[in-house]
Amino acid sequence: MNESELARTEAVFREVNEAIARTAERFDEPDAEFVCECGDPDCGERVRVTLAEYERVRADGARFIVADGHVVKGAEQVIKRNGHYLVIEKIGRTVAEVARRLNPRRLPPQTSE
Repeated sequence: MNESELARTEAVFREVNEAIARTAERFDEPDAEFVCECGDPDCGERVRVTLAEYERVRADGARFIVADGHVVKGAEQVIKRNGHYLVIEKIGRTVAEVARRLNPRRLPPQTSE
């Protein structure tokens, strides 16, 4: 799998987690069980993360939450370890750009009027 495909797979899991976060917020839950956002399209692992931590990770479109042991060496670096999950960041320029472009929270381009 090339870096762009890896970022796209992770972006799909991120979209699922956005829906999980919205649902948890609606029910005033402090945390939720999120889908591992690794690049393995067959991964089904879940990680419990507080909504506050989830929001911190979502602040950067090149960061993802993954289960321990799901880091792609050479494409990602661990930013934070939290027992059962890791916060990772894309380190390759191309894959980081793709991840940020596919970020559902990305601001739309500004137009001048």
